[in-house]
Amino acid sequence: MVMTRNRLVTSLALSVSMLVLATTAGCPSPEKPNVVPDAGWTDPNTPDAGDAGPGPVTCNPARSNERIPLRRAATREVVTETFDNLKASVDAQCGSCHKVPEARGGFQYTSDLAGLRATAPALARMASQGAMPPLPTPEQLKQAVALGQALTSWLAQGAPEGTFEVREEGSTDGGVTVGRDVGEAMTDLGNCIPESKPLGSDPEKDAFFASLTALPRYLSETDTDIVTFDAQKLAEHGTIAFAPTYPLFSDHAKKLRQVHVPAGKSIRYDSTTKRFEIPPNTRFYKTFFKPVKDAQGQVGYRKIETRLIVVRQPWQDSLFGTYIWNEDETVAELHDLRYRDGSSFSDRVLVYRSDEATGATRNYAVPGRHRCIDCHTGSEGQNFVLGFTPLQLNRRSGGEGGVDAETDVLEDELSQVDRMISYGVLTGIRSSADLPKLETYGSKRARNTQELELQGYFIPNCAQCHNPNGFAVISNPAIVSLDFSAGGILFQFPTSLKESNGLRSYVNFGVTDFAADLKSPIPASTLYQRVARDTDERIIHMPANVPGQDCRAPLLVARWIASLDWPKDAGLSAAQKEANRQERLRQAELAVKETCQDPPDVRWVSEDFTDKVPYEPRNTHWESNIGVPPFDYLTRYPITAEHEALARQRIPTNFWTPKPGCRFETNAPPPESVEPWMLDRLGSPKQPWGELYYSTPGAAVFQGICANCHGRAGDGQSGAAKTLVALNGARVANLAKGLFGTSSTGESHLAMFERVLGQHGGARYMTWMAAGGTTVTFTPEFMQAWIKYGEVDIDFSPRETDWGKWGANMLGAARGACDLVRVGKFGTGSSEPPSGNPSAIGGATLWKKICTLDNPLTPAIEEGTDSAAVSEWLQHAQFNAGVMAYFYLRDELSKGRIYPLRSECEKR
Repeated sequence: MVMTRNRLVTSLALSVSMLVLATTAGCPSPEKPNVVPDAGWTDPNTPDAGDAGPGPVTCNPARSNERIPLRRAATREVVTETFDNLKASVDAQCGSCHKVPEARGGFQYTSDLAGLRATAPALARMASQGAMPPLPTPEQLKQAVALGQALTSWLAQGAPEGTFEVREEGSTDGGVTVGRDVGEAMTDLGNCIPESKPLGSDPEKDAFFASLTALPRYLSETDTDIVTFDAQKLAEHGTIAFAPTYPLFSDHAKKLRQVHVPAGKSIRYDSTTKRFEIPPNTRFYKTFFKPVKDAQGQVGYRKIETRLIVVRQPWQDSLFGTYIWNEDETVAELHDLRYRDGSSFSDRVLVYRSDEATGATRNYAVPGRHRCIDCHTGSEGQNFVLGFTPLQLNRRSGGEGGVDAETDVLEDELSQVDRMISYGVLTGIRSSADLPKLETYGSKRARNTQELELQGYFIPNCAQCHNPNGFAVISNPAIVSLDFSAGGILFQFPTSLKESNGLRSYVNFGVTDFAADLKSPIPASTLYQRVARDTDERIIHMPANVPGQDCRAPLLVARWIASLDWPKDAGLSAAQKEANRQERLRQAELAVKETCQDPPDVRWVSEDFTDKVPYEPRNTHWESNIGVPPFDYLTRYPITAEHEALARQRIPTNFWTPKPGCRFETNAPPPESVEPWMLDRLGSPKQPWGELYYSTPGAAVFQGICANCHGRAGDGQSGAAKTLVALNGARVANLAKGLFGTSSTGESHLAMFERVLGQHGGARYMTWMAAGGTTVTFTPEFMQAWIKYGEVDIDFSPRETDWGKWGANMLGAARGACDLVRVGKFGTGSSEPPSGNPSAIGGATLWKKICTLDNPLTPAIEEGTDSAAVSEWLQHAQFNAGVMAYFYLRDELSKGRIYPLRSECEKR
């Protein structure tokens, strides 16, 4: 049967299922793998090419509470479309912003045949990423995915002017279908449990993976029999399943995790560090399943994606990627939808049929490469692996170690560590009893059950970012103390702790009506707000990089807050305190139940912090703006060798924050100039001279101002950048690879500015963008939440009205700092909130050098008697600060060198 649609604009999203784009531009495409044609369920006894090798392994039915019975693959109807309908759909979804003469974001198209042929690749990519329209609703996501699939199919069939078939580009004829007995018996530990004896091995595949520099195109080309999901066959080749004690939330998807250790190797437990040492080329697979109701009303689970990590040392060399399954679940192909700059692999939105009888669909978000790196950077063992740690592998019964008391944990789940020891996969350990337990991990103990349960949730969902090596801390060192890993800050959490801007408390006991506060749009406790409310100007919703809403997160946080000792209960009897505590727990349960529901569909905000290739300046009107009023000063002020030298001059601004393991010179001499802030009341150094921290003007300007949004690496990734994308679709520039990157021919992107503006033309462009060229606006609320300076010796203007005027043109902050220098109040703490950074007093010398370079500070300017002269002086000072950041970016960050903050003595 062939179905032709006449109204693509309204119905396309409902008739399209998953799309797998084979965008392999620039990469050789391997031959299609050998597959076994099969239209239905296979006989599990059918001979398989991977059966050769070690002898058979006995496999017993899996005793696991997590059942994942697989669906019987559905047949998809053939769908045809017309070019006229395609054009109408493009115009309906994209025309108001991008159809000529419109050119929002610098992109436009014409919807005639030639025009769409030229722009369809870009339109398909953005639609499939879920990036267009900006901030889409769940239904708009479906329409965008459908449009992306139609455009890709149209292009693949030669972009005809007539009819064409809407196809799944990732599908291939044939494939491997999971055996019925395997599918019906599937659990999170596989369909069965191999007997406890040394596993088989697969030395040929081990050698194959050791030689790889990129993952193969098809999942079937990876480990032997991996696509069969047959635990018995997989064990004969050395691949086994495992499940974590504390699972990661992923929009309620079921997951099967598998590990393959190379032959002759093992994962060794180090009892001193309490960590696993994972050998190179160990493979970790994680397959995600979503429920589908078939025509008879039976629910089975369909394979959506399989993620693969190949461990390497250092962890930055690990290979990783996502394989997306076609609709009949016979072939999984490497996801390679490209970012704006052509790199792989980007955010991706799929649409799958959740009810085969009604045709109902649901969105599914596949995180892009940058999100994978953000999360896995903070892996406990610094090996890029999450979920396979001693705490995670050591399964616990319900009610133990922070595991939900209602969870029924069965025999094979509890015995997985001992089983892996007997397999030879784990060594350095006698039994699971040797592994650490969450309730006794570290020196502190949980106050109560609620605190222990919350820590159990934080381990998989928050700790990968909130630890000293995690993305959250790397992008914002001011929150380094907010370590949510085991042994971190949660046990005995200091309830007086405030957010790094000092304005709001993570836990607020000052509310008069606890239940009403939990249900309010802006709860008083920001730790609760972050998991219970969507991203706004002050917070980013947690956990990050996760679609859907996990109501267990706000419930656990609300119950934890309720369980704590509230100051207003002081003086009550023990019985009265307990009664109040139980009442708060009851209120927490009811409030979360009332305010949190699993959404009917997923909303996903795409992130792409890369720049176009070839590079294109963010504001294309720079040539007509720089050098003319009000930006005539950008070419009037000189950039001299003195600027370049000052940018990298090391100037003492504070003392290092000592840490265990950091050693300092014991007999260091005093600096050339001893300043009062370095001495105590007796005239002695506050800390040994060897602990004196030196910064450079370039690093101070960038890390105190620019890094708040552009990230410490200048790559456009930060919490503030993610918040802006979620709020208004604004994209923070990747300075390191954009403005300060190089073209495919090796020419610096700065060259285009130097050809027009002369030497250091890039500095003039960057200063313009940071002082008026950026059209995005920041609200004062956003500024106060995200503009941090606690780790950098800088002081800003104290006036909130100034913060609002700066907006995204953040050199206004440098202007404010220089204004404090001008009146002698920099770092004195004498100014009213929200500024006043007493620890920045040592930075006054550094900032005075920045502000006064080629810009003398005269008595008249100090006193402010000549407003025009003051304005000119501040403008020049602001320009100098921009030039400092320019040289730091050009000479340091673009080469991967990040200047350490005074809290990072280990990175000296």
